Amino acid sequence: MILYKDKVIKDSYQIIINIDQLKELKRKSILISIDFWKTHKELIIKHKSNIGLEINSDQPLESVRDDFDYFKLIQFKFITFKDGRPFSLAKKLRRFYNFKNEIRASGHILPDQYVFLTRCGFNSVNIEEKSLETWLKFLKMDEGIYYQP
Repeated sequence: MILYKDKVIKDSYQIIINIDQLKELKRKSILISIDFWKTHKELIIKHKSNIGLEINSDQPLESVRDDFDYFKLIQFKFITFKDGRPFSLAKKLRRFYNFKNEIRASGHILPDQYVFLTRCGFNSVNIEEKSLETWLKFLKMDEGIYYQP
């Protein structure tokens, strides 16, 4: 499930891990890895899908810097709860690269991090259905008043 701008929506992106899946695509939007993008870039561009790119927190954002215009979504995967790099990567993507499309968080994230995610540039979170109620509780608790900018 996707929490997008404080609303729960269905995930419209289909995860693609091999080229055969791209040929048998059931959705208009695809989510791919950096490696898949680098290997099949020309074919993916010809396919005319909405492209989402998943970046693990240990992968360099700069390796796809010249391709940001192709992506409707960039999803940062938190590899572990202790890994805060996606917060910095999202902020960098918004501020320095002026990325205007959707930035999504996935992986090991806690509901009480939602406010920090949005303040760093994320506008959606991929959450498990079993934790939806907890996430919604944290949304209601946020009053939008912050001590720091």
